[in-house]
Amino acid sequence: MMNNSSSDSCDNIDFSSDQTFLSVLYGLVFCIGLPANCLALYGLYRLVKTDNALPVYVINLLLSDLLQISTLPLWIDYYSHGHVWRFGGTSCQLVGSIFYISLYVSIFFMCCIALERYLAIVHPLVFQNIRGLRFACLLSVGLWVLVTIPPCVAFAVLFKEKSDHFCIEKYPSNQNFIAYRLITLVLSFFLPLAFLVFMHARTQRTLSDVLLLPEEKKRIKGLLTLVLLIFMVVFGPYHLTGCIKYIGLIGHPNMCKFEAKIFIYYQLGRGMLSLNSLLDPIMYIFLRKDVRKHMLHSFPCLQRVAGLIDCQTSRASRQTESSVAPYCVSQV
Repeated sequence: MMNNSSSDSCDNIDFSSDQTFLSVLYGLVFCIGLPANCLALYGLYRLVKTDNALPVYVINLLLSDLLQISTLPLWIDYYSHGHVWRFGGTSCQLVGSIFYISLYVSIFFMCCIALERYLAIVHPLVFQNIRGLRFACLLSVGLWVLVTIPPCVAFAVLFKEKSDHFCIEKYPSNQNFIAYRLITLVLSFFLPLAFLVFMHARTQRTLSDVLLLPEEKKRIKGLLTLVLLIFMVVFGPYHLTGCIKYIGLIGHPNMCKFEAKIFIYYQLGRGMLSLNSLLDPIMYIFLRKDVRKHMLHSFPCLQRVAGLIDCQTSRASRQTESSVAPYCVSQV
């Protein structure tokens, strides 16, 4: 729920400093991310029928993105009014829980994607026992349940007192809240990062000795690199600035003064978390061999656009050939 009373908050923090950035960023993510994730989901659901586990994990990743996107209009209102929540304590608790649930679910399913590719390449015999659709669905349900419980319990304990305007924020942070945030930051970033780096390096090393088509190897490398890149770019700034913030608060004599210094950097990192809703749908490209053909078949309206592109490409190619031909003839 919402945090303690506004009279206990830090008056020296400029809560309007992130107003424009977060409002504009969340607006763009909502307008672009919503259709992008829906299109990717539409394209991936057919792959589930092939009894392949990998599309299930990517679909769950996209569902967590849609869950996060659904709350963005409320966060836009919150930040555009200078961190003033206008919709009541119950909705704050619900939206705050969704924020952290979608965050942690995304991290877990990124690890699942990397692990699935790792087992498929490095331990193919083990992979044969867990590659089925039933196992992937059971694991997905289990992860959703596992991730949902801790944020709900934490909010019930840490945000007992209601605030006049804050939502899932404490200024200044108390010791229990600092300890909770440091534990979650380490568990949700540094451990998964080490896991993803290991999966990526080991899989890449083994791929060179595996008998696969070059195109297939390229797709596997691209998918693993994309997962690692998204994780570092999207989740890195928020977790790193969060660690700096809460470690600094432990020994700083004036907590409000330190909160004011780190505030804008922490909020910028928070805004970066929304970018996964724009980047995750790109994984669709690495899961389908016939992306262009499937998209044109599923969305006839794109056929005209593709036709114009092909026409322009072929025209440019003919012009290039005609300009080079005399030179080639003269050389012969």
